[in-house]
Amino acid sequence: MQAVLSKLDRPRYKKVTEVADSLSKPFSVPPIPVIDIAENNGVDVVFANFGDAGNRVAGFCDFAAAKLYVNANDAVNRQTFTIAHEFGHWMLHRDYFYSKPDDYSILPRFQSVGRSDPFEQEANDFAAKLLVPSRLLLPVKDAPVSELARIFAVSRMMM
Repeated sequence: MQAVLSKLDRPRYKKVTEVADSLSKPFSVPPIPVIDIAENNGVDVVFANFGDAGNRVAGFCDFAAAKLYVNANDAVNRQTFTIAHEFGHWMLHRDYFYSKPDDYSILPRFQSVGRSDPFEQEANDFAAKLLVPSRLLLPVKDAPVSELARIFAVSRMMM
């Protein structure tokens, strides 16, 4: 377990890269099986209908229940990114939850994301690095974006 976070003033991109790379390392070809990785690391992935909140919420991490909830109505590539993002919270921010459960019980991932929160910045960076590891991207980096998105099973926007 990592040291308990009392406050995160800025994203820890080096830590994010280390964790994401260690999890994707066993895989030599894309796409990265993010659901399997998450479930093998102690958290269940649940596809749920969020009702009226579905147009605002893509997913959330419930630390107490050890579950990642994903909007069942989103496109598959969006769901993949949401799973990786929420799994980033699970891997990087769990100790903060355990130390301050009232401050950080559930973090929704909104369809429209604020970019200034360091926890969200870390989770977004983690998702990108887990789904598209640089060691797998470099050999094909000159391919068209649409082809890279297909290869890595992510959206064009993610690429």
